Amino acid sequence: MRANWEKKIKKKDFVLDIGCWDGKKVLELSKKYKNVYGMDINNSKIDLADPKVKRKLKLGDVTKKIPFKRKFDWIILSEVLEHVLDDEKSLYNISKSLKKGGKLILTTPRSIKFFEFWYPAWFRWKFLGGQRHYHYAKEELFKKLNKNGLKIKEYYILGDLRWIFSRWVNIFLRYGLNMKNQIKCPKGKGFYDWAILAEKR
Repeated sequence: MRANWEKKIKKKDFVLDIGCWDGKKVLELSKKYKNVYGMDINNSKIDLADPKVKRKLKLGDVTKKIPFKRKFDWIILSEVLEHVLDDEKSLYNISKSLKKGGKLILTTPRSIKFFEFWYPAWFRWKFLGGQRHYHYAKEELFKKLNKNGLKIKEYYILGDLRWIFSRWVNIFLRYGLNMKNQIKCPKGKGFYDWAILAEKR
């Protein structure tokens, strides 16, 4: 899904990864495309970036301002929206930073009534005072995108029970047994995570 959308990026397109952490995605895409940039709210993560792309990463808060003066052909927002306190302002800033016809690749958790507690990050947020981890119902999320001039072109729902089970196992391995090794489970089609391709009108 997302990988197929990324294949549509053209050589001269300008790409921005919001919530880039240490720039891993920027580094990956920079092997194929010249104009790939990133931003993150955490400077300590940017400091860990590969020197090849570090100069392309900027410190910034998507709820306030995107720290690039140009507009982009593609913006990637992967597993970020659920953490921000002002998602409306974030989507407004993203839309403003996209060229007309530019594309947003968005992934974020889907709200499933009576099922959110199965997700470790949501459980930590609600019951243990962890980082915000909001989950979106279809009508709510699609309305927010449309309101900010982002027309949905395609969408999928990802994350099956095996993927959710692997998340809980990894939590136990990390915090219960203090192990660095993690179980890797591909996030194929399922029911838990939105994967959306939207276009700036």
